[in-house]
Amino acid sequence: MLLFSLSGCGMLSWFSPSRPSPKAVAPLAKQAVKVEVDTDWQARLYGTWRLQPYETSNIAVGEGHIYLVDASGHLLCLDLGGKQDWMVRLDGKSARGPTLADGILYVGTDSGKLYAFSAKNGRRLWVTQLDSEVLSPITVSKEAVLAQLVNGQLVDLQRGDGKLDWTFSMNQPSLLLRTLPAPVVHGDVVYAGFADGNLVALNLSNGAELWRAAVAIPHGNNELARMVDIAANPIVDGDRIIAAAYQGNLAAYARSGGSEEWSVPMSTTLTPVLADGHLYVALADGRIAAVDPHSGVVLWRSDVLKGQYLTGITHCGTDLLVSDDAGSVYVFDPRSGHRVGQSHVSSSGIQSAPVCLGQDRFLVLSGAGTLYQLHLRPH
Repeated sequence: MLLFSLSGCGMLSWFSPSRPSPKAVAPLAKQAVKVEVDTDWQARLYGTWRLQPYETSNIAVGEGHIYLVDASGHLLCLDLGGKQDWMVRLDGKSARGPTLADGILYVGTDSGKLYAFSAKNGRRLWVTQLDSEVLSPITVSKEAVLAQLVNGQLVDLQRGDGKLDWTFSMNQPSLLLRTLPAPVVHGDVVYAGFADGNLVALNLSNGAELWRAAVAIPHGNNELARMVDIAANPIVDGDRIIAAAYQGNLAAYARSGGSEEWSVPMSTTLTPVLADGHLYVALADGRIAAVDPHSGVVLWRSDVLKGQYLTGITHCGTDLLVSDDAGSVYVFDPRSGHRVGQSHVSSSGIQSAPVCLGQDRFLVLSGAGTLYQLHLRPH
């Protein structure tokens, strides 16, 4: 089941075309297994949980705790063993989960509210009512809090009290994915991707547009074919900014001026991973690719997961981890692209990208709301 947002005439409704159930991925031959995935602990969390395509839940880790939001709008704080410390009720549901920065949790909801809470005890510090649903993860800079709304707005709030500083707006297409990327701040510039396929650079202090680039251009004879949402977060790599669009391209641009450096046809909704001088991409059709971020040359491509709906990609230690909505975690060798391990974690699917904790340990959240801490072990 794919979920899209269909907007028009000021109204918001949802369109859900069907898709086939994921096919089982062939198990690894015994001689090919190099890494085992073991469970440290699992915790069934309070609340209602559901797995929705394009609504992968962010898990924040820090201050000696784990923070996440359930599908009913409860912000939860757990200790590092999965035991709940505190919980607060939000006005509305959060599709993307919390962001943790300097002891403060920031989270947006479908009622248009953006909250700041103390990570220590869940005390609300401030709340701001915005014009539309918050569908992006929250970005926090030194003095600002930024979020993207389903109506095409990018908002900049004061970090101390949530007061609105400026708003930048883009026209929304009639059909869009139900997810938005987190804006990225580098120096005094904000980089943000939008549902029309454009990457925009803005002045952080006042929201003035500096440049824009078309990562993908809509084409086709129907609205579904013309979808080119930028759902993946932009990535800063030195003097370049890298962006990726659904049914579009993976492309790099000069941070100063926005001139295109390279572009490769690739469709993705997940944020690529930049690690050890390589860019790892989980494509919308389930394939995995490694790309040279300097030239755009594809270094390797794996088709072993083609046809799967992938929910996350993460670099952890010396391994590349990929999760899917069939409930499995796959381990790839990032140098060769070979699959070297896999584990079926949950029959309800996995709705979060793996969150690496260090020491070859990581977290994943199932579609039914069970949080797992897993670890990688050489076979």
